[in-house]
Amino acid sequence: MTVIPIVIRHSGKKYDVEVDLDEPGEVLKFQLYSLTGVDPDRQKILVKGGQLKNDTDLTTLGLKPNQTLMMLGTAGDLPKEPATKMTFVEDMTDKQLAQAMKTPIGLVNLGNTCYLNSTLQCLRLMPELSEELNTFENSTNGASSISVGGQSTLTKSLRDLYRDMKQQTMAYYPLSFLQTLRLVFPQFAEQEEGRYKQQDAEEAWSQILSVVNASLKQSSPSAQSFVDKYMTGTFSTSMKCLESDVEPVVTGSERFLKLDCHITGETNFLKNGLVASLKETIEKNSDALGRNAQFELEKKITRLPKYLTVHFMRFYWRRDTRKKSKILRKVTFPFEIDVSDLCEDKLRDKLVTVRDKVRELRKAKEEKVRAAKRARTILADDDNMSEDAGASASAGEKKEDEIAKLQSEVDAAVDPTLKTDEGSSVTGLYELIGVISHQGKSADSGHYQCWSKLDSEEYASVGKDARAVGGSSQKEEPKWWRFNDDKVTIVDQSKIESMAGGGESDSALILLYRSIEV
Repeated sequence: MTVIPIVIRHSGKKYDVEVDLDEPGEVLKFQLYSLTGVDPDRQKILVKGGQLKNDTDLTTLGLKPNQTLMMLGTAGDLPKEPATKMTFVEDMTDKQLAQAMKTPIGLVNLGNTCYLNSTLQCLRLMPELSEELNTFENSTNGASSISVGGQSTLTKSLRDLYRDMKQQTMAYYPLSFLQTLRLVFPQFAEQEEGRYKQQDAEEAWSQILSVVNASLKQSSPSAQSFVDKYMTGTFSTSMKCLESDVEPVVTGSERFLKLDCHITGETNFLKNGLVASLKETIEKNSDALGRNAQFELEKKITRLPKYLTVHFMRFYWRRDTRKKSKILRKVTFPFEIDVSDLCEDKLRDKLVTVRDKVRELRKAKEEKVRAAKRARTILADDDNMSEDAGASASAGEKKEDEIAKLQSEVDAAVDPTLKTDEGSSVTGLYELIGVISHQGKSADSGHYQCWSKLDSEEYASVGKDARAVGGSSQKEEPKWWRFNDDKVTIVDQSKIESMAGGGESDSALILLYRSIEV
């Protein structure tokens, strides 16, 4: 009987084991089962030349005292009785079906209402909005009530719309909300030749948010709404006369709900248009000169919200046609954007420290995933087991320690003032989660659609029947929902890339970015 001590590494832990070299490999596996809870059939113990098998002669492995071996495998729980009784599809109510199905529902076009449908679908991508709407109650207290002008009614109608959509399995008719919108904002009730006219989705977006913000602020104990906390940023402004040094520089601050992307003959990228919108020349009266003069207005961001809205300024008023015409120029936009360079120095310094740490953390997580894939590939072929599998597994465990360390560094790097500012971005890094596109020549015609990004779990859970034309299951690129009124399908991210413009086909009008969390 020859017994030597060895060390087994598993899931970041080390186990000291006394091994009898006269026994087969199966005995060692049962020893490890008692220590780790991993069933012997699920254990993959990496040894020289391959994987330890049940009938392996341990004396042939050349094991030395205190040698370390790597074990892979997870402990599995025994099957348990379902906590809830199984319900078959034919026995489900509409509400239960809506909760079970992963495919979101569309909105029926009620006559040139694609502008509204796309806006409602995009606003719904922010779960905090629905959560706060659910706490809103219609107020009717006196003449100062937010019900004046129908604002409270519109907010209540939006709340009910989103509630109903959660409980439906078929395309929804947003008739009640549409009627209320037209009462509050008669511009959306304009008709031409007996038909309701097409409208600008950006105007619908802005008007709806202005009403919701006012209503929610009135009902909020803190006098701050979802819109204030999660969608509103602030600028510092500086107005300088370009024709006189005597004219004092006027500074101030202002709030914003969206960043505008100005489009000129030299605009090729989104960042170019954003920079142009933050510094412009205007003509106004100069007290020092006693006449109109040229002034430079410069803005710097002093607060970034969690959700950043970007508006492409594609529409402009043409006097000859008396319509909003469209700028068709191609302007490329990123799926991830860093806007720290648009911020005031004080805020930028706070963001950059966290941003750099977050990038390191994300890189480490990606490397861990790649290491896990390599280990699975090697382990899938038992005949070709090698020391590479052990190296990959060991690298994966080291990466876990590195990730934990980086996560602590990220948390520590967040400025205390940003931590306490609910709904603000602490990184300045954003990922694109929603797009409202427009197809056509003018704002008053054409077609609007909404597009929203699926996360990996969402894509894995949806049925194959939802993967419509345009989505290739062979490609591993990100997927997006396409909300074409009542039709909801899945497309590849390459479709979103094609919305940079350059023609009358779908081009991005509104981008909804979400701050990358720490």
